[in-house]
Amino acid sequence: MADNDLDGAPGPFFFRHSARQILFGPGRFSELATIAEARSVERAVVVMDGAFIGGELEARVREVLGNLIGVEVHGVPIQEPDTETVEACRQVLEAAHPDMVVAVGGGSTMDTAKVARILLSNPGTVEEMAGFDRYYEPHRSVMVCVPTTAGTASEVSEMAVIGLIGSDIKLRYRSQNMTAQFAVLDPELLLTAPPAVTANTGFDALTHAIESYISRGANIMSDPYARDAIRRLVKWLPVAYREGGNLTARGHCHIGSMLAGVAFNSTQLGLAHAIAAPLGNIHHVVHGKANALALPAVIAYNEPELGEKGQVLADILGSATPADGVARIRAELDLDIGLDEIVTTDEERDTIVEAAMKSGNVPYSPRTPSIEHIRAIVAVMRSPIGASGPILEI
Repeated sequence: MADNDLDGAPGPFFFRHSARQILFGPGRFSELATIAEARSVERAVVVMDGAFIGGELEARVREVLGNLIGVEVHGVPIQEPDTETVEACRQVLEAAHPDMVVAVGGGSTMDTAKVARILLSNPGTVEEMAGFDRYYEPHRSVMVCVPTTAGTASEVSEMAVIGLIGSDIKLRYRSQNMTAQFAVLDPELLLTAPPAVTANTGFDALTHAIESYISRGANIMSDPYARDAIRRLVKWLPVAYREGGNLTARGHCHIGSMLAGVAFNSTQLGLAHAIAAPLGNIHHVVHGKANALALPAVIAYNEPELGEKGQVLADILGSATPADGVARIRAELDLDIGLDEIVTTDEERDTIVEAAMKSGNVPYSPRTPSIEHIRAIVAVMRSPIGASGPILEI
């Protein structure tokens, strides 16, 4: 697997790019007013994490926008988004007829707002309208995403994942017409994120970046985004975890997360996400922690097929192997746990393996897995591994 080979002729590539504007910098949150004024917005609905309702951030939103336009604030429950959450949000949007929808919060809130808004112009139930790369009629409102974590990159992602209420099924949505026209990245909004949130969301971002970089879908366009994301997150995520008030670290993590999202729009992801998904669906493991459980073993499994990119990763990580590097970062973030703390029976482990094998991310793995390979990866995940990479001989 070559890294930006300049010796031969460029090969064919596919790269998705949605028209959008990304505003980054401390204090950029206040530019919501500029966006509203430039687009002649009269009515806005702000969709926020429920934790912010009644607090300082809600007050800031109302202060920034309230003098210009009518503002309604809708709180989203603090949980993984599901069809019930999206339907409730859609009803609020339908009643308000907004010219602008502003999503303020983590990936769950942004995904909820993105799907609820696109359903305004695409009638049907939340479940009926799920689909990957289906056409959605665009909605006339301006969509603005303001992330308060550096992890999911939902602010630039064309995708959203919504749980089907009452089941373990995850519905996936993907469309360029669902993306935000404006992504406002203000690192000041990350300063109060607790260490555990910083670790979980940051490791999610690092997993996005690494899996995008080594994906079979990676190409000459996506590689620079993914590689720069890895560099920023490797250097600054441990700092942001230790020093929550470090604005420089928060800013680099914000940018790294966003860059990884731009990359995975085109590349898809890999086995770590394939395994993390059922851990979230079935055992309700926080997504970043699920990725942390899986990534070292997945990287060790893929190392024989990484070629030059494996060495680039090791160099960026400052380690003998890529698996050693991601294991060290996992330990630095206090995410070095074993799967046996969560999944306790062979039957449960088999369920994880079988669900992972069905993932749409499996074909993008650098090394093509069998179900026995995934079973071996899951076996390595059972125990903590410390700061050294796992031993995986397949």
